Amino acid sequence: MATRFSHPQGEAQYAWLKPILDAFYISDAQVEEHLGKLARKGVTPACHKGCHACCLRPTVPFTEPELMAISWYASEVLTGEARATVKHRLRNHDQTLECPFLVDRACSIYPVRPLICRQFLVKGEPCGVDEDITDTRLDDVIPLPRDTVIRPVAMRLMDHYKFKSATAKRKAFEAGFIAQNAREMHEYEWNTIADTMDHFDNAA
Repeated sequence: MATRFSHPQGEAQYAWLKPILDAFYISDAQVEEHLGKLARKGVTPACHKGCHACCLRPTVPFTEPELMAISWYASEVLTGEARATVKHRLRNHDQTLECPFLVDRACSIYPVRPLICRQFLVKGEPCGVDEDITDTRLDDVIPLPRDTVIRPVAMRLMDHYKFKSATAKRKAFEAGFIAQNAREMHEYEWNTIADTMDHFDNAA
């Protein structure tokens, strides 16, 4: 059963954190419910713990609140060897196509991983290491229903942007607001997060 990742101290300190953590939970819960329906029809995802092919050459769009959550988690929650490894990978991200948060074949920021990482699922066989499934097996990508998954997640995520009314927010969603305000992972200067991590390390 999907559970909401919570961080009382962080949520009390940063008003923007709760909406994005809520959006992550809504996504997880709705995707889980949808997969339950598919399972009754004999359709199950091939994705599994340890599977990381999609992290090796990711094309990951994310929005400002998702990025803020990632920066917060890396800077104020991540500890130990994983923290040092992530900081090094952030500093050297221009030398690889891999996600900078991939550590020992696992996501080091799993509780706050972007929505696309939570929602991109495939059936059949797991993705191959060098496979771009959108080219090789597009039909194996599991589509998610707009009304029960995409819309409710977007509505909570868009609370970050302080629309003047619910009507304005709905209209923005229908006009493609999320896609228009998303950035690709490889467009971002990841040294910025490494600098923020340094700031907290130096202040400790």
